[in-house]
Amino acid sequence: MADIDLIPAPWRAEQRARRTLRGGLVAVGCAIAAVAAVRIGLEIANRQATTALQTLQAQRRDSERIVARLTALNARVDEARELSRKVAALRGPDVVSGVLVPIDAALGESIWFDELIYTRIPALPQPGTPIAPAEASLAIRGKAPDPATIGEFAEVLGSAGPCAKPRLVPGNVKQYNRFELMEFALNCPLTLPGGGKS
Repeated sequence: MADIDLIPAPWRAEQRARRTLRGGLVAVGCAIAAVAAVRIGLEIANRQATTALQTLQAQRRDSERIVARLTALNARVDEARELSRKVAALRGPDVVSGVLVPIDAALGESIWFDELIYTRIPALPQPGTPIAPAEASLAIRGKAPDPATIGEFAEVLGSAGPCAKPRLVPGNVKQYNRFELMEFALNCPLTLPGGGKS
């Protein structure tokens, strides 16, 4: 005996249509979800790229500011070095090594100073012109036991020391309890190392 199908054919067709429609809807939903996921991924990647670009641009601006500041600092260093060179030229050679050491070498045991005056008048440079040597002179007042000692000191100072053509002026004789000393005054323009006659 043949099996009898009690399910109506229209109902079966409707169920098949529903299953087909449901499968299509699921496929469309999956496609929409995939497109949305791709779009979200692209937006995230775009935001990350934009953030990275902004960071690079900020770093570039910072580096440009740092380069500009370094350039300005280097210019100030060069300016300070030039100013230091000008000040050193105006100041001239070291007084101790250029003047006092030679005087001390020429100074004997029997002569001493009451006063030593070092005078230096710098010549202020004009813009665009080299610095002219300054005028310097030395004035010494002191005492010695006799004129010969004074003359020897002036001769040694003029030949080996910084004094150029020392002018010697003998002074009075000072009487003390057991001895007497002769006062003297010596003036001379100075010749300093590296600067010629000042």
